Amino acid sequence: MVRALARSSAVAAGLVGLLVLVGWALDVMVLKSMGAAIPAMRPSAALGLMLGGAALGLRLPAHPRRFQHRLGTVFALATALLGAASLVDGVITGGNGGLDALFLRVFGEDGGASPGVPPSPLTALCLMLLGPALALVDRGHPQRLSWSDALVVLALMAALTGLNGFLLGPLVTPVAAPFFQERSMGLHTTCVLMLLAMGTLCARPELGLMARLTRDTLGGFVARRLVPVTLLGPPVLGLTLVLIHLTGGLSHDAKLPLFATVVAAGGVTLVLLAARALDVLDTERMRATAALEASEERFRTFLDTAPDPMVVVDASGRVRFANAEAERVFGYRREALLAREVELLVPEGLHGPASAGEGPERARGGRLVSGQRQDGTSVPLEVRLSPLEGEDDATRIAILRDVTERRDLEKLREEYVGLISHDLRNPLNTINLRAHLLQRALHERKLEREGIMAQAIIHNVEWMSTMIEELLEGSRLESGRVNLRREARDLGRFLEEVLERDVPPDSRERFRLHLEAPLPPVPMDAARLERVVTNLLTNALKYSPMGTPVDVRLSAVHDHAVVSVTNQGAGLSPRDAARLFDKYYRTEDGRSADGKGLGLGLYISRLIVEAHGGHIWVESEPDRGVTFFFSVPLEAPAAPTAPEPLRQRAG
Repeated sequence: MVRALARSSAVAAGLVGLLVLVGWALDVMVLKSMGAAIPAMRPSAALGLMLGGAALGLRLPAHPRRFQHRLGTVFALATALLGAASLVDGVITGGNGGLDALFLRVFGEDGGASPGVPPSPLTALCLMLLGPALALVDRGHPQRLSWSDALVVLALMAALTGLNGFLLGPLVTPVAAPFFQERSMGLHTTCVLMLLAMGTLCARPELGLMARLTRDTLGGFVARRLVPVTLLGPPVLGLTLVLIHLTGGLSHDAKLPLFATVVAAGGVTLVLLAARALDVLDTERMRATAALEASEERFRTFLDTAPDPMVVVDASGRVRFANAEAERVFGYRREALLAREVELLVPEGLHGPASAGEGPERARGGRLVSGQRQDGTSVPLEVRLSPLEGEDDATRIAILRDVTERRDLEKLREEYVGLISHDLRNPLNTINLRAHLLQRALHERKLEREGIMAQAIIHNVEWMSTMIEELLEGSRLESGRVNLRREARDLGRFLEEVLERDVPPDSRERFRLHLEAPLPPVPMDAARLERVVTNLLTNALKYSPMGTPVDVRLSAVHDHAVVSVTNQGAGLSPRDAARLFDKYYRTEDGRSADGKGLGLGLYISRLIVEAHGGHIWVESEPDRGVTFFFSVPLEAPAAPTAPEPLRQRAG
């Protein structure tokens, strides 16, 4: 809206100036003056308005071209020079010669009569002030804009003085100042000059004086309501008094006393309206403050009732808030923690080096550190940091979760894994050895029936050993304490070796390997990744019709190598596809095809791939086959990641 006012001012100034010049050229009185009692606008003033309007229009674009900027400066300086020349001409010739006489000769000898009434020097003064103001309007120079605003305000006051003088009469007697005798501004002249001055102020509403009116502050709120009334109120009142006087309802001598009385009353009214507006704003501020305090109280209650210790740490590393659980865990009263360094609770600091075993904790989103209680004992903590909304970027809220119980559970799980490894696998190895010896003895005695029974014992022992190995591998991977033995391998050659080594000879012809592009050596734990590939190949054989092809494809997506295995089976439902990699999950077809599985194969495959820093997923539709994908980074990552976008790219 502000910029629209500036554009309208530029158009109005140029258009009015052009119409006045046409009126002088064609001797049309209504174009030169609004009435017989109103002084006509001088040709020099009309030309100044045209130049000023053009200069303002060229200044309005936020990023004007170079020629626009230079042309606007030329027009602005021409406006200033024209105003100064008119002012000098009025002093020397009284305004009836010089520039205006030159214009009349241009229009022709009969183009118009002598200007008659001497021009007001305020018109020339306004043009002389507005010219430099327009030249100084520049977005990149706030200091220049300050000078521009000052000149515009002076020009606006001069135009307003001319308007009030027209409405209420001259304030200086001819005896005191003969220069002002019978010199007055036309109504249309002063109105257009005021409009041009206000348009100049609105040219850059985000800077300078106009910014104080447009900004969303208390000062801007009050200024937007008071400035228009105080600026336009007296002229409107004066015009009303003149109209009443012309109708005979008011004497000439009564205009000024009545004007002063109404202005005083209006000033009081403005003060009362401003006080009312400030009261409304103050009420809203108090309501907002109460809402903010209630919100802060809810936030403080939430922190105090949180089950984990929480502290707020500022940019200097000092504690600004601690909740009740922090008091309980560390043994300090919260008053003793405020303004103390956070190293009092976490000696190595919130951003310091991590403790041993950081890998699994970082995978869960936190970082393990060692905290210190008031009595000097240590406590294992998981630290999670997040910025505090509404504060500076360096202020953080730290969640210091006590993971003592988790440590104990992990230790118990390790003991459980060791128990399974020692107390179950060793007896099974003994049973397997004795069963093989028994089978050999039965074969030597040619007891085939008993030999088949011994083979069944061996098969079930191997199945139990496989299940125990899956449980052990899953437990190790879940704990995050598996050290991958990475070595750079050619992934294409690796897939060829797995197909040759792990696929039964009578099924190898069904597999088709596609290597889409040569890849650099990939760092990987070959033994564990072979387990993933073998699992996918075995499932492809198990759940696809006999004789149908199985496509194994290797490609590169960004900085990851992607392996896919596609079979022509019955496909998966959306529910099965979403849960296929969950622990112990088995599809209906899987339970009917192999009742002895635990549902850990794909779950372990997921853990192995994620330990490599990759991702595994499936794409399938019912009756349209199944495609399994897994990705591994071409370079070993610093921490496990799961690049979700690879699903769409690889698919």
